[in-house]
Amino acid sequence: MVGDREAILARLKRDLELGAKKEFVSYEESESDSEGELEFEPYQTFPMLDSHVIKQHGDLTCGMRCLQNMYGAHIVTREEMDNQAKILEQQESTFADHVEPKYDPDFGDYSVEVLKALLNSKGKWAQRIDIQKIPSGYFIPVIEANPTFVGYIVAFDGHYVTVKYSKDIYRCIDSLENVPTRMINRDSLFKARPGIFCSQDSDDQREVIALLAVGGSPFVEYSLMHDTWSSLPPTVGKYIGNIRRILNPMIKKVKQRATGNTEVLQWYQQWKNVRKAPNEKCLKYLTSFLSESITDEKTVIVHMDEHQTAIRCSSMQHLIGELVDMQWISPGTEFFFQTPSKTLADEEGNEPDLHSEGTLEGYGITDGTQLTLLTRASLPNQANVGGFYTFRCIVEGTCIGQQHNAYSVRDKKGKVHVIYKQCIETITQ
Repeated sequence: MVGDREAILARLKRDLELGAKKEFVSYEESESDSEGELEFEPYQTFPMLDSHVIKQHGDLTCGMRCLQNMYGAHIVTREEMDNQAKILEQQESTFADHVEPKYDPDFGDYSVEVLKALLNSKGKWAQRIDIQKIPSGYFIPVIEANPTFVGYIVAFDGHYVTVKYSKDIYRCIDSLENVPTRMINRDSLFKARPGIFCSQDSDDQREVIALLAVGGSPFVEYSLMHDTWSSLPPTVGKYIGNIRRILNPMIKKVKQRATGNTEVLQWYQQWKNVRKAPNEKCLKYLTSFLSESITDEKTVIVHMDEHQTAIRCSSMQHLIGELVDMQWISPGTEFFFQTPSKTLADEEGNEPDLHSEGTLEGYGITDGTQLTLLTRASLPNQANVGGFYTFRCIVEGTCIGQQHNAYSVRDKKGKVHVIYKQCIETITQ
């Protein structure tokens, strides 16, 4: 059905009153999908490639059909969906005055929270994908790294579809009548389109509102990527390679780093046999290890006169910006860097200036490189971090407070100064 949602609901309600409900029940029984016949079937939720596509008939149960098309008709019933929606509404009502409806009692129309809660209750894992934050080129291979991954639930405006995954093949299964199942090109999956932030693929111009990855175990790889994501991420290969290296319990380097961390070592032992979600402490350790592995930042040691500092930076622009903030470099002052063997320059012989860009590697800078900063003009009379100085100042105003170690003074402009008593030379009234 196509059109305004309210109009569709009104039409469905009218059909229901005219006997559509009776026809729907008859159809369900003819398909041998009634609860009475299902109760003797073994509980089996492994997805089958050639499983029967389940369609919706005169209702808005596309959310429920998504789950059934992913795992089979037995995974959930209409009664379970309704009960789960009521539970979520009840829970929300205890914390908020206004409760967002989680379903329509007559036609379904379930919210994505209901789908996620139902999967969790069945022992499945539903991972919400942050499509606003992480491009598909990154999250698709990371999600596939989970050996129990079975597919995605895609939420459009007012409709859900199943994108089923098996042996590197993606198929879109739609529960709407007369909409056939079709193959999806992995290279165009969940990418931006002209005027659309994210669509299902190049043949579908509908915008994706929400995306759930579904599997039988935690999506630890995605969690690590999400927690270490930065505005300038490394390449996909570097991300995936390091995630796999970190999550391989046989890597000696990781095990050595975790020596003494009992919780991490226990989690690794369990990871060998069954995928288990790490606890908060263990996840924090893994995230820290991954951040160190994928970062492009380097530690550069900079000397100036008798001063020395260590700067973490990822580019020449970043390095110079840090030195400007420290006031070691100032606009209008000529400067250059020296290494123990030569004056620092890029491959074309250009020495860095206040507006230099490019990678540190382009200037031959590696982690731990030591540079000497030289300037051709004296710096203004400014304090440097780490230096020892004598400061004298006068504060005039009204004393508005006295603590055991300080006075509070409001000056003529209304600004309040906190002056420590041990720093006061004289007080004049």
